[in-house]
Amino acid sequence: MVSDRNRQIIERCRSGESFGAIGSALGISRERVREIFEREERREQRAQELEEAARLPQQPNPLQLPPRVRNILAKLFGTPDFTPDDVAALEYSVAMFWTIPNFGLQDWKELNRWMERAGKSPAAQRVGGSRHSHDSQ
Repeated sequence: MVSDRNRQIIERCRSGESFGAIGSALGISRERVREIFEREERREQRAQELEEAARLPQQPNPLQLPPRVRNILAKLFGTPDFTPDDVAALEYSVAMFWTIPNFGLQDWKELNRWMERAGKSPAAQRVGGSRHSHDSQ
């Protein structure tokens, strides 16, 4: 939810007012105005992406991944049109993704949620037919 101040910043920026003028009027720096405007623009763009993703026939689809994770996977596969089956074909595991520069725990969690929506689970968790192979020993 956008605060009243942030909504005011967005409207004033879109009407052509400078970051400096807005900052002076609101008692914040020009740089802070720019940061707020860019963050809200990204949020708006992401909301539009998710709306588009929900309308696509292929579910789940790459647009439902956070842009950072989607870009990492698009680079890995050489195309932005990868599928959960493409990821599963890698026999993906947390260990494999830790080898990717700048791929972190939150990225792994987002990827895993997306894969679970497709009925897939990481290779390391599929061993032995259960999610935790040591439970069956």
